[in-house]
Amino acid sequence: MTSTNHSVDRALQVLQLVARLRRPVRFMELVEGTGIPKATLHGFLGSLELSRFIEKTPTGYQIGMAAFEVGASMAMPSSLREAVRPTLDRLAATTGEACHLGILVGTEVVYLDRRDSGEGLRFTTRIGQRLPAHATGLGKAMLALLDDDVLSNQYPERLTRVTRQTLTTRARLFESLREVRANGYAIESEESTLGVCCIGVAIQGPEGPLGLSVTVPVQRSNIADLPRFFPLLAEAIEHIEEAARASRWHGIDVQIAAPDRGDR
Repeated sequence: MTSTNHSVDRALQVLQLVARLRRPVRFMELVEGTGIPKATLHGFLGSLELSRFIEKTPTGYQIGMAAFEVGASMAMPSSLREAVRPTLDRLAATTGEACHLGILVGTEVVYLDRRDSGEGLRFTTRIGQRLPAHATGLGKAMLALLDDDVLSNQYPERLTRVTRQTLTTRARLFESLREVRANGYAIESEESTLGVCCIGVAIQGPEGPLGLSVTVPVQRSNIADLPRFFPLLAEAIEHIEEAARASRWHGIDVQIAAPDRGDR
């Protein structure tokens, strides 16, 4: 088992909490959110502020420039985004809807890139944002690439509710994933964000599952209508597979077997 430094772990806990809230966070919020004693937390914040990982503002602590510099230097997301950029541009232009690129990290979707709708609507998803994978079409498409035994170790019987439409049991999630594997795509309606529905597809990437999705306001589409986007998504994900075979993401050669879409 890898050994860790307790003080470093707790300082990183502070940094991650500030990053996820994406707004200035007051000191007492950090105390409550981390459980770290006040005196110890003051020390952590002082070190993080001195190293520019956190900045202190009149309304609280926020992410500093050093954190941005470290994140931006990560090779895989930047090179992946660059390789996928033409495909994502083409998908958004063809569908006229918002499109997202994401990877699966544990049980969360991390959004790496996006294109907004040509209809002038803007969704709240941000690059770098995380959402529970079981609550999104993109996330469920990626989860479907994993074995149920693996997922059983990651998910409890009860799941986090994001909206009133979110799947809240592991049994219902597994039932949904069986449909994803049979269809080759995942769909959801207002499970992560009220007012929108989504269809997603995924492949096994070099660092784990990655996928594409098309997101549409419920006023313009519904679950029954979403499969019309599947041919465009399937073509786009095939282009990404081809790009992956010819690229080096995160410094490693990519080996991706073409998926048998009849089994998913």
